[in-house]
Amino acid sequence: MSRKTQAAPRSAAASSKSSLDAVSRHREKVLAHAEAQLALQGKESPAELLALYKRFLKIENHRLRLTHYAEGGGREIAHQRASLVDIVLRHLFDGAAAKTPGVNMRELSLVAIGGYGRDELNPFSDVDIMFLHASKTKEVPPGLNEVIQMILYMLWDIGFKVGHSTRSIAGAVKQANIDMLSKTSLLESRHVAGSAELFEEFRGEFVKRCVHGHEKEYILQRVENQTERHAKFGGTVYMQEPNVKNGCGGLRDYQNLLWISFFKEGISSTAELVQKKLLPEIERRRLDRAYDFLLRVRTELHYINKRGTDLLSLGFQGQAANNFNYPQKNTLRRTEAFMRDYYQHSRNIYNITEMIAERLGQGMIEPKRTGLLNFFGGARKQPVQFDGFYTEDDLIFAESREVFTQDPYRMMRVFQHAQQRHLRLSPELQQLIRRKLPTVGRTFQYSRAARETFQAILSRKGEVGRALRMMHRVDFLGRYIPEFGDLTCLVQHEFFHRYTADEHTLVCIEKLDSLIDTQNPKMKDYRILFQKLEDAYVLYLALLLHDTGKATGARYHAEASAIYAQRVSARLQLSSERRKTLILLVDNHMTLSDVAQRRNLDDPATIEEFANVVKSQANLDALMLLTLADGQGTGDENWSDWKESLVWQLYRSTTQFLEDETSFFRQRRIEREELRKQAANLLPKDYAEEVEAHFQYMPDYYFQTNPADDIAAHVKLFRAFLERESKSMENALTPVVKWVPHEQQGHTEVWICTWDRQMLLAKIAGSLSVAHLNILSADIFTRGDSMALDFFRVCDTKFQAVSDQRDISTVERMLKQALSQEDFDFRPMLQKAKKRPGFHLSQELDFPTRISIDNGAHPVYTLVDIQTPDRLGLLYYLLQAFSDTQVDIVLSRITTEKGAAIDSFYVTDGEGRKIREPERIIEIQRALQIAAGGASPKSES
Repeated sequence: MSRKTQAAPRSAAASSKSSLDAVSRHREKVLAHAEAQLALQGKESPAELLALYKRFLKIENHRLRLTHYAEGGGREIAHQRASLVDIVLRHLFDGAAAKTPGVNMRELSLVAIGGYGRDELNPFSDVDIMFLHASKTKEVPPGLNEVIQMILYMLWDIGFKVGHSTRSIAGAVKQANIDMLSKTSLLESRHVAGSAELFEEFRGEFVKRCVHGHEKEYILQRVENQTERHAKFGGTVYMQEPNVKNGCGGLRDYQNLLWISFFKEGISSTAELVQKKLLPEIERRRLDRAYDFLLRVRTELHYINKRGTDLLSLGFQGQAANNFNYPQKNTLRRTEAFMRDYYQHSRNIYNITEMIAERLGQGMIEPKRTGLLNFFGGARKQPVQFDGFYTEDDLIFAESREVFTQDPYRMMRVFQHAQQRHLRLSPELQQLIRRKLPTVGRTFQYSRAARETFQAILSRKGEVGRALRMMHRVDFLGRYIPEFGDLTCLVQHEFFHRYTADEHTLVCIEKLDSLIDTQNPKMKDYRILFQKLEDAYVLYLALLLHDTGKATGARYHAEASAIYAQRVSARLQLSSERRKTLILLVDNHMTLSDVAQRRNLDDPATIEEFANVVKSQANLDALMLLTLADGQGTGDENWSDWKESLVWQLYRSTTQFLEDETSFFRQRRIEREELRKQAANLLPKDYAEEVEAHFQYMPDYYFQTNPADDIAAHVKLFRAFLERESKSMENALTPVVKWVPHEQQGHTEVWICTWDRQMLLAKIAGSLSVAHLNILSADIFTRGDSMALDFFRVCDTKFQAVSDQRDISTVERMLKQALSQEDFDFRPMLQKAKKRPGFHLSQELDFPTRISIDNGAHPVYTLVDIQTPDRLGLLYYLLQAFSDTQVDIVLSRITTEKGAAIDSFYVTDGEGRKIREPERIIEIQRALQIAAGGASPKSES
């Protein structure tokens, strides 16, 4: 053979044949080894035989693992694992037959079904088998039943997880026609041992009675199953923690395509899809590579967990990236590279299988919007022609393959047509656009024709997300706006994000779209803002660009995103006013939420500072909508009522300030005086002096967050404390505690009134933690006369309001004891409490602790922000760290969310000044890092 012939590329069929030959050779090699190892079967005791099988599997499984970590392919490992099980089952079958000489073994066939029948087994997957017998009744002849039991008991003893059934041909056919999942499992049946003739008879009956005439029914069931499965596992390829098997673009999508293809066209492989001209060869290779990659990931998950699992959680992603030898310098970057590969492959499976489904007329992904009924002879809409395209039902087709060569800007206009006419791109048109993407270069990006169409698309309120998603699906959006293209499949490391950066952006835009006609009463005020918004184009563009800076790895991605926004606005030739608005929105897309959650909203200085950032009511309205979309785009559960109330408080206060600055400050004074009168009216006249003292000594922000009836109750609490102190010096340090349950909200407020002192907050937090109460949030107020009023919102181990009197007694007893001893230490009790069952945080998370100390956020105080995984006693340790470093806490926002502690503290040094010394800041950071359970940060020069 010549060198030229040797170097020639192999065809798909040749490549596939070579792969199958390699698997076959391996099977022959393993089988020969097994024959040598298991040759003494039948001459040994059951115990010795069991040990022999276990030793054989231990050796072969070890070889399989070595092959996996030597970069063996996913399919290769799955096929080899199935081969091992085949060998064991055949020997068990022959051994059982030898021990029951009077039984006619030609009446029994051992059949692999499901994934095992498909010849794919991951290391800890169940082994699904069917014992097929020749009896015409349900009853299994006694001799055959004895053989079956012998095989099953040995399989269980060896350690296999076995799913099994025993059926006649008629019984198997009947069950397949009753249950779609059973039909699918039997569709992939494969003969392993016993009567091959019996198995072939079954296959003939199965195709005749379970496939022919059942095509429509089966396909509809599979489409419905896939739709439900996608919804259950997130509805998108780009989940932060994807399900490798069942998620969008998972292994099941690939398998589902072949099952439907078999019922529609008699196709059982991707190679046959190519032969039928339903799939181009280049996309077949991409699809098979993706499936192989996901199978390899699933094998790795099995090895990491030592059991069958499909969830690629955050904790496993780094391990997999390291085990797969990604070359990046650290685990974080290796994880990013690995997950980007994962999403690319998963995306290929999703897109290609959906495209083929369209060609088959199945509408596999979204059955209600596709041509499924057309395939079965349903009514068809009349074709419509326009701009070089035509429609068939709800799909757009190109009239000619030269449609974009004749006019490149049709590539942008086709998405406008799809948006305006509520159409989708046909698979052929999607494929054509992908091939023509090199046309979208610098000239196209700067062209007037393209940008005017793009502006028109982004100006249609409520209809933008779908159009942009179509662009992104064929990679056009990333070509036209390359700043967004860099976000494709980019992993986000923030714990509260559910999606990759590109998917998050598209979800944000779809959340904004949904406001246009929402009937949700909670969204009414947002809908009004959106409907009166004058320039939707800039807002949609800001959402599209708001996270683009994340692709740079910049520490503050908003600033990097703003730089990208400047570049895009120049390329799209935005007017000066629009450019300023775009950059402001992108640069400050987190500001509204951050200020609302971290800053003292009752301080007029906070409102004034924020108003100076947004500059106008129009900007404030747009930023409010962007904040909602961004918050909901991380996952609906992250946009809580608590966050929303804070954001609206800041929005309304800023609106008042922008309308009339003088009136704003005057109104604040009027409101406080009205509040004093209302509180006084709720109390007997002999409280008059105490009300005056309360309003004189309490800080301003206290009156902005508490209604008159609560203030009156607080004044009573102060009196109760002072009266008890005057009656007994023994109780002078004992606080007055009031428990206020909020059953519907699932928490209880704990009001604590006492003298302010060192470590007060830490001792309160420690007392609550020892009682196994979860601290959700806290507000602290110190009066000018050195008295403290602190509010802690807590729940029990079932995340309900605290109702157990034993918990309440424990807290009050521990607090009294702790406050009576200056150096009381909760740590031994907290360590002991951790070992007791019953206390569980809302979600176990693993993400880096982040601590920032900012002297620019407030004119008087230093702001300390902490994000860290929540744990029992966390707040106690943090507060103790502040005390140990001589830091005074003036105001705090304590929040527990999704298993994460998100805390902000306004602090000063011992003399009431900001903490500015670099060495002091490093000392505080180290103390807080240790308290949070993380490693100490490196010293900064």
